Amino acid sequence: MAKTLVSQSNIRAIIVREASELTTDYAESSSLNIQGANQLQLLVSFTKGDSEGCRLRIEFSEDESEWYQESTYNLSENIYAIHTPAYREIQSSANIVISVPISATFFRVSAKAMVSFTSTSLSIMATIANI
Repeated sequence: MAKTLVSQSNIRAIIVREASELTTDYAESSSLNIQGANQLQLLVSFTKGDSEGCRLRIEFSEDESEWYQESTYNLSENIYAIHTPAYREIQSSANIVISVPISATFFRVSAKAMVSFTSTSLSIMATIANI
């Protein structure tokens, strides 16, 4: 018998992007209010088609005017953390979950196909919760 670990009333589902073909330029989603949540999961459904994959850029904001992109870092030989903007890349058709801890008020996702976009499809749904 399955157990419910989190009340459904604590989880909100938001459609970020309806299934549609990508282009080779970033197309950003609308700004989505996630105030009060501390966990974000993106449910991503990607069909590769003739592309070499797709890239996602996840950004956060407090005021919807200044946006901050996720970053990744490497430690240099001098133990400096060198940050660079992070892009999520999907190289084959897949249904995946991207989990991100959050503390912002708004977020958006931009997506583009790599090289070609013929026969691609991408849909994204977000689930947010305060756990």
